[in-house]
Amino acid sequence: MNKTRFAVVYNRKKKLNEEDKALIQIECYLNRKRKYFSTNIYIEPKYWNAKNSLIKTDFPNAIKLNKKIAETLRDLENFELDKINNGRAFNLSMLDNMFDVPKIESFTEFMELEIPTQTSTQGTKNNQRTTLKKLREFKKVVYFEDLTFDFLQKFSLFLGKQEIKYKNLPPKKLNQSTINKHLKNIKRFVNLAINKDLMNIQSYPFRKFKISQTESKKIFLLPEEIENMEQLQLVGENKKHEVIRDMFLFSVYTGLRYSDVFSLRKNDLTTIDGETWLIKDLEKTKENIRIPLNQIFNGKPLEIINKYNKLGTVFCFNYLTNQHCNRQLKEIATLANIENKAITFHTARHTTATFLIYKGVPMTTVQKLLGHRKIATTQIYGHIMDKTLQNDIKAVQNW
Repeated sequence: MNKTRFAVVYNRKKKLNEEDKALIQIECYLNRKRKYFSTNIYIEPKYWNAKNSLIKTDFPNAIKLNKKIAETLRDLENFELDKINNGRAFNLSMLDNMFDVPKIESFTEFMELEIPTQTSTQGTKNNQRTTLKKLREFKKVVYFEDLTFDFLQKFSLFLGKQEIKYKNLPPKKLNQSTINKHLKNIKRFVNLAINKDLMNIQSYPFRKFKISQTESKKIFLLPEEIENMEQLQLVGENKKHEVIRDMFLFSVYTGLRYSDVFSLRKNDLTTIDGETWLIKDLEKTKENIRIPLNQIFNGKPLEIINKYNKLGTVFCFNYLTNQHCNRQLKEIATLANIENKAITFHTARHTTATFLIYKGVPMTTVQKLLGHRKIATTQIYGHIMDKTLQNDIKAVQNW
């Protein structure tokens, strides 16, 4: 079965409008047929980077617009993949359904329509869809007028009684940070509904309902646990864990968040003086990072990129949901003899920070590699590893 090739094209008709601008479109090519979708983005030719198919950074809102285009590409690819996985013969006309705009009757319907259009990362969108699912479990259809202080309070209590069960593990209740995340998702779409005049600002439920703040505990792997993960032999039925183990290690080696790993594009890799650099604007903070892949962790992240490199796609890795990764990481941690740690994909980023500081990398360098806006964020990791503390004490003794 042939797969659709998606590409970003600029000024397809070779003609500028009255403002000397041209349109950016998404080209879809399948079985010798083409279909084009407008991004509704018009720019002047001088702002278009033809080599990388991106808007140049000196154009206003270039980062946000490039992200929007990348998300559209990802949504189109996922839309096609969903149809194929459901056993349906795919054709380009099916993509028209993605751009239909039906009349909005309820808040739950509004969320369902708005989630795919957001410039958020794929992981954030998946989390928002989970919130929508929980809302519908609480009340099948939530209308705009339902969203009151009392509704949010009852929904919060409902979430507190929810249990998660995976395979043969004992069920556990949602923690407060997860509950808060669902409430924050609702707040985001309530604000959006107000901005689109679908709700009256006088009925804003979060004026009285406050989301509690929770401090998260930073979990990280020790150097010997990283080595256990690297040397883990995955054969037989455990072979299925190899991809996620490698993606987790790639995150350890680079410090990239889940969203940045799975949004990594091939044109984010640049050769400078014969060395491969990863140069990317982070999805969450928009901070620009520059990572020498040949040098950091002895070139191990570059080995992983080369291992999963495939032709015909703009992204370095095939997309996997954060939930799927986290479920498998629990099994991988057990196989690697990593005990008493609730490993998630974000554990990798915490591990990068603590490991680099433990190895004596300057705090400001770690800050730049991780894309922290403030050095104070990086400094949090300076003393959470016992061995780092021991190194600091030895340094004082030898002074």
